Amino acid sequence: MNSPSRNDIPPDLLSRLPDVAARWRADELDAAVVATLYFLHWQIARYGEAFASRKRKSDARPEAGPWLAASATPDHDALRARLLEYLGRYQFRGVIPNVPVALSQWLRGRWALELRADIPSPLDVLRAQARGARPVTAITAYPRLLKPVLNKSDAFAFFLHDLEHAYKFFHSPALYAGQRGFFIWLEAALDSGVFRPYFADPVFVEKFHYLMSDMNTHPEHSRQYLRAILVEFHLRREGKAPTAPLSMAAQRTIDGFMHAHVVSHAFAV
Repeated sequence: MNSPSRNDIPPDLLSRLPDVAARWRADELDAAVVATLYFLHWQIARYGEAFASRKRKSDARPEAGPWLAASATPDHDALRARLLEYLGRYQFRGVIPNVPVALSQWLRGRWALELRADIPSPLDVLRAQARGARPVTAITAYPRLLKPVLNKSDAFAFFLHDLEHAYKFFHSPALYAGQRGFFIWLEAALDSGVFRPYFADPVFVEKFHYLMSDMNTHPEHSRQYLRAILVEFHLRREGKAPTAPLSMAAQRTIDGFMHAHVVSHAFAV
């Protein structure tokens, strides 16, 4: 992590995040405000005064100290308005624009994001998406938040990854409806035991978990991915190389599965 460049930025800034989380648990701050404060604390801790830049010259230059001071206001509505102003008027170093968009839509109550302090299981994520929501994990325990989280370098990288997925899930109403339809179907198929015969294969399970929780794309891409991991499963069971042709029996099994359980379901986009 780069060192902040100004003396008025506390060197232990990230150690304050447990206090921010405590205000959330005490219902003093709502989840969207806490998530945005989490974002700003990390940005300032990571980049110092270079954490953001203005989009228009007519706006004031971003200053870490005053921004942090303003974020401590007890007036919840004023804080939300100020955070929305920051997210709308400034761009943030090292962060794609989808992230502040997701935070802004969360603050406005337009996207159903769910703040979590833990890492949800793939099944948890699937069930959330089936009901039209998307979890966002903000690990605030210090110094745990500085350490890797799954395959991400630290808690902030994991948090940003979740927000990027949230954008992909919600930004297009038509695509959102199609994704949610697919996840509703997938949840029901999983609960009915359709995929149980495949779960003895750890490679299939890993890739199926990815489909459940880490794919926010057009439902047709999700269907094709499902077909691909079924093909790989049968090739492994037959002891064949990944590029080898399927046996006719395996091909019929997959075609029958896709027709019975997937193709017959419409996922409108």
